[in-house]
Amino acid sequence: MNRKLLTQTINEWRSNLWLAVELLIVSVVVWYAVDFCYITCLDYSEPINFEIDHCYKINILEVNDKSPDYVERTAEERHADRLDLLDRLRRRPEIEIVSGSNCAYPYNSSNSSNLFRYDTIYSQGFVAVRYATPDFVRMFRYRGANGETPDQLAEQLERHGVLVSSNLFDGRVDTYTIDSITMGNEEVMAVGGSIAPVRYTEFAPKGQLDKTVVRLAQPDTEWQQEDVCVRVRDNMDTDFAINLMADADKHLRSGNFFIGSVESFDDIRENIVREARKQIISMVSGIAFLLVNVFLGLFGTFWFRTQHRIGEIAIRKVNGATHADIFRRFIGEGLVILTVVTVPAIGIDALLSHNELSKYFMGEYLTVCRLCVTALITYALMALMIVCGIAIPAGRAMRLNPATALHDE
Repeated sequence: MNRKLLTQTINEWRSNLWLAVELLIVSVVVWYAVDFCYITCLDYSEPINFEIDHCYKINILEVNDKSPDYVERTAEERHADRLDLLDRLRRRPEIEIVSGSNCAYPYNSSNSSNLFRYDTIYSQGFVAVRYATPDFVRMFRYRGANGETPDQLAEQLERHGVLVSSNLFDGRVDTYTIDSITMGNEEVMAVGGSIAPVRYTEFAPKGQLDKTVVRLAQPDTEWQQEDVCVRVRDNMDTDFAINLMADADKHLRSGNFFIGSVESFDDIRENIVREARKQIISMVSGIAFLLVNVFLGLFGTFWFRTQHRIGEIAIRKVNGATHADIFRRFIGEGLVILTVVTVPAIGIDALLSHNELSKYFMGEYLTVCRLCVTALITYALMALMIVCGIAIPAGRAMRLNPATALHDE
């Protein structure tokens, strides 16, 4: 039956040629849409490897020396005042952890980077350098590359001074076995442990902006701890920012330092991901509109094609063909043509990916597994469109009396 169907389809190549060309073009367009949605879903589902629940950023400001409230302080007194303010935050019953960092907190729009080397192997692309206290790792619950807890990572950072992400050298070196790395071409740093890649946002492509080197912030270096963040106890998070600011003037001022504002990391996240989310929604909406039009186009093509074969359906019924036989014949013909054009379509898909016109994922635009999965999804979607476009008009045609259908023909 399959061989006979293939032979008949080839014999009718003139009528099938333009349909095959249409299916080829549509297949490439649908594959591009499927590939985008597939990779977007994979990106979003990948672990981000930090947590921001119950976390806040405390913006500590300093009174200007021209203000009447300004108090003259020496450099040592000024540093002691800042530490005193942090200690007052730690003593508040609702605060669980206080940390200091620089270019490190999640969804941070400011980043610092450098080049790193192990032996003769260099890091590739952007590597974020984050200065942080050990409590920073505990607060945002970083994950170890080999299952280490945040407490264990914090101890490693405090003891050795450096943590590196497992993808720092793109898998060319097992970072868990590294004892030291060189920053730039000069500074050699001991490595305490390996962390899971810390992604920039949920919408950032995996493999971009997720290489990290965490350095221990020095207690006497203020700029390395200028970003103050706190984690609030789970059962004491209600109205935390309001209550803290209400106490700020009386209890949370030390020397010239005071708390200017409190930001929830939920709000910080929203400000960073809003634009990316809008772009994704717009792209997905456009793709959905495109797929609906493709479906209607293919549906109409096969509906029109089947409607013009009512006479053939009647003849087959007169010659003893069952409804199932006719369905198999017509749907099989459409799927044979789709299967034939899928082969060159996959070649075009691979060429588009090779030229980096598809979506970036994990350092690559083209992998065999990705191409196979998206091609299979594309084939299934188009097969569904073809089946619907044939089955509905064919079903209606088969309900007609063969004599009436032939008379109309």
